[in-house]
Amino acid sequence: MKATDLNQALSYVDDVYLMEADAPEKEILPMKTKKRILRILVAAALISLLPITAYALEQLHIHTLASGSSEWYKSYSDMDKAITKAGLEVEIPEQFENGFQFQRVEVGEVKGLDENGEKVLTYQELSVYYENARGQRLVLCVYPNMEEIPEAERSPDEQRTVGEIEMDYYLDHYQFVPADYELSEEEEKWSQQPGNYVSYGSEEVQATDIAFLQWTENDVRYFFMDLNATVGMDTLFAMAEGMIQQ
Repeated sequence: MKATDLNQALSYVDDVYLMEADAPEKEILPMKTKKRILRILVAAALISLLPITAYALEQLHIHTLASGSSEWYKSYSDMDKAITKAGLEVEIPEQFENGFQFQRVEVGEVKGLDENGEKVLTYQELSVYYENARGQRLVLCVYPNMEEIPEAERSPDEQRTVGEIEMDYYLDHYQFVPADYELSEEEEKWSQQPGNYVSYGSEEVQATDIAFLQWTENDVRYFFMDLNATVGMDTLFAMAEGMIQQ
């Protein structure tokens, strides 16, 4: 899948395509500036989490997933309002025992478009942004469990369970390179490995890791995204377990 953006990542806002059904799975949209790296990474991390199913392609004729209108709330007191707008029945914590605290929440529309750009599917996604005293940031995304938007087909790097709920952890590796950059034979082999991605168009060579943890509960999907993979796998599992057991 090709990914150009999920929706608004942290402080960057842009309404653009999420992914296209007929593009190569390992291809990421080229970047034009360093400032876009964060937005691209948010979408890139979701390539394997949000594939378009054969059912969606053949029956609903979905060609593209795109971001639509969105609304931001900066106060946790507006969380119930945001949850209601998203049409979800969930409980979202204001803070976690490890120090991550609520910063803001976004309710964004995701649209499934056919080859003519006509909307054939739409749903609302909740994106909650957290930060700790060390400046580490996490995004918690919540959206309805739908047949058209399946769970990842790739095997997780780590899996744990809480009761009957499976939590899947993934660690992806990205290398951003200039548009005229020629990959070495070693880099070509590296890019073919699961979880490794190369994106052309950056001003300089830059390597970045992204970690994310997903689970499904009560017909709702959740995933934590660590855009720098600095928080740690055990920390993400503990936060997810705390939400499941609340």
